Amino acid sequence: MFISVPASTHPYDCCVIGSGPAGITLALELAGANRTVLMFETGAARDVREDMPGAVGFGHLDVDHWNRHSIRVLGGTSRVWSGRCLTLMERDFDNPATGVAWPIARADLVPYYRRAAGVVERDPSIVDAERPWCPGFVLRPFSQRAPTRFGLKYFDALERSSKVHVVLGCSVVGLDANASRTVVETANCFHHPTGRMHRLDVGPRSRIVVAGGGLGNAQLLLQPRSDGAVPVGNESGLVGRFLMEHPHFHGVAELVVDEAHDSNELVLAANDEYATRYGLLGSTVICERPTTHHPLADHLAREHGRPFHHYTCAMMSEMLPSAGNRVFLTGERDAAGFYRPGVRCVFGARDLVNVETTLRLLGESLIASGKGRVRIVNDRLYRRAGGGGHIMGTTRMGHDGSTSVVDRHCRVHGYRNLFVAGSSVFPTGGYANPTLTILALALRLADRLVAEQS
Repeated sequence: MFISVPASTHPYDCCVIGSGPAGITLALELAGANRTVLMFETGAARDVREDMPGAVGFGHLDVDHWNRHSIRVLGGTSRVWSGRCLTLMERDFDNPATGVAWPIARADLVPYYRRAAGVVERDPSIVDAERPWCPGFVLRPFSQRAPTRFGLKYFDALERSSKVHVVLGCSVVGLDANASRTVVETANCFHHPTGRMHRLDVGPRSRIVVAGGGLGNAQLLLQPRSDGAVPVGNESGLVGRFLMEHPHFHGVAELVVDEAHDSNELVLAANDEYATRYGLLGSTVICERPTTHHPLADHLAREHGRPFHHYTCAMMSEMLPSAGNRVFLTGERDAAGFYRPGVRCVFGARDLVNVETTLRLLGESLIASGKGRVRIVNDRLYRRAGGGGHIMGTTRMGHDGSTSVVDRHCRVHGYRNLFVAGSSVFPTGGYANPTLTILALALRLADRLVAEQS
């Protein structure tokens, strides 16, 4: 149900900060296990809150990019999600080319990937959608359909639930811990409609889950304390660092295949063995039927045209984690006293060369197998890189509290009751759209919290 203002005490089993895909999925899973949840959302149920300053951008991606993908509304960034779903590959969890390994394996997420498919109204078979195409490369199609807008799809479930209480127009702007910094004891909340600050006392059995997105999670855990102490959750000093995006490249190559295809789109990726042999980062080549830029003509060609040989290629690729790419706080505050975030995101030479190498290897494989050829368009590859709004890595997961923010269970190192949900926990990004992995991790976290409180 929706409530206006939280009580000063916290009788809930879990407090979820953020109502995006991770937050809503987690809250409803906990409610289904008879747990009580208090969920905070800065925005409204339908209208995006736009009266708060957005992020300042430095590097390859500008201010507009970051603010388009940090949405303050019930459902969060699902409001602008394209609807593409794909799992990470096996190698993404321990790719020597990145120098970073996840503390979990793909096998740990497979059952949750299948459950996550249902959350976004997809068939669980998308988890295994992969087949060989040419030597070293596989077809890995995206599951593409109308995107699930979480604030709309799950509004009725939230409204009817007696276990989930949702507070709209309310921002958590700070967390306070006990003297030993092992338990979060209070959350400071700003209620936008009244302009009042509320101090929420957290019960000894309660869990706090920060689920405000790749920018929002870092922004909250970086907020300075009035006593000058290190912000709660940033004892490692790594909150905000290792930010990653998925560099996007459009029209970077042309694919010509000798055998005509009926498919309007071929989505290719190097298989695990090939990628390991050549030290590749994750990337996908998205080969699309050329467009006439005339909607009716394109529709008729798709529905009634003959098989064809030519495709235009775009790419979505992995970005190496680097401590210099990060979320940080500027000196500007909003009405709630929340410091405005800045974002530095610079694509490295290795990120760009990896895309060229992948295209070159694909071309060599096609020629060797007699299937076709690739022509690389160099100026579009090196001068026109964009991003996908996939903000990852800012509270990354790992075994060691000196090199990561959360452990394999998404618990902040050193704390008993503080957790993080979302793509901010990804140690590496692979190339797949992150939504399905975000949901799988949220479902896995829900199971963990239920087990801990049983």
